[in-house]
Amino acid sequence: MINSANLFLLLAIYHVIQETRLVTSLRLIMFDLPSPVMRGDSVELSCIYELENDRLYSVKWYKNNVEFYRFVPRDWPPGQFLPHKGIRVDLSRSGKNSVYLKDVDLNSTGIYRCEVSAEAPTFNTAEMEKEMKVFVLPSEGPKITGTKRQVKLGDSINPNCTSSKSKPASTLRWFINGNEVGIEHQSSHSTTLHEDGLESSHLGLKMIVKDEHFKNGLMKIKCTATISRIYIMSNEATIRAEGLSHQSSRLHLSENLNQAVQPSATTSCFLLTNSLTLISIILINLLLNQLKT
Repeated sequence: MINSANLFLLLAIYHVIQETRLVTSLRLIMFDLPSPVMRGDSVELSCIYELENDRLYSVKWYKNNVEFYRFVPRDWPPGQFLPHKGIRVDLSRSGKNSVYLKDVDLNSTGIYRCEVSAEAPTFNTAEMEKEMKVFVLPSEGPKITGTKRQVKLGDSINPNCTSSKSKPASTLRWFINGNEVGIEHQSSHSTTLHEDGLESSHLGLKMIVKDEHFKNGLMKIKCTATISRIYIMSNEATIRAEGLSHQSSRLHLSENLNQAVQPSATTSCFLLTNSLTLISIILINLLLNQLKT
């Protein structure tokens, strides 16, 4: 019969055995998965582990809970690929610690899991998972439509900005003369999903033209398209203030008129010289007449 003292001793021994097992059993050290990656890239997924006193039975890789690659040392070949949409494994570069994916596409996006299992008698298992995102960057900058070349103070402007196709969709922002436009002036925000899985963003601008929107008679409106911190492009349009343009024209005309009516110093000298010559001729004629008489 086990008394309380023996029971305590057994529990202590069991606890020590469990602690020793935890210290000396299989454990994962690092799970490295790049994200985001660009469509068409080749990427390496790494799963680093320590077996301690265990022996490796298998390393299995899953995407969205579906197995696509396994490494079993006792099998031949040890590395095997299981067909999966969006997954292309380079078997020559894959092994017990990593799997190499070629030419990733939008279907390669998902949750990836590495599962390492030990042989008997422990059958210990350790696993980690991470998400990998595949991006497709726009081929060109955003386009601005619906602008006017000239506007008057008090007019309403309603331009639109559309980004090129990408994945994910671009984030659009409006700027006027370098200052970002508040959301109260933004309108018609939407996203279009194309057949190829890519997306385009649309953002409108709606505001009343004020004098503060112009610098030297010009309003520069700019639309920027960004994706995370890896992509930014912009497009810009210039709008002239109709009223300010007319004032400048009138001022230029007045300056020309003033210049036309003001005689130059050379002209004044020419007129004075002609007048003196005429007076001299008259005096000579009078003197000759006096001599004759």
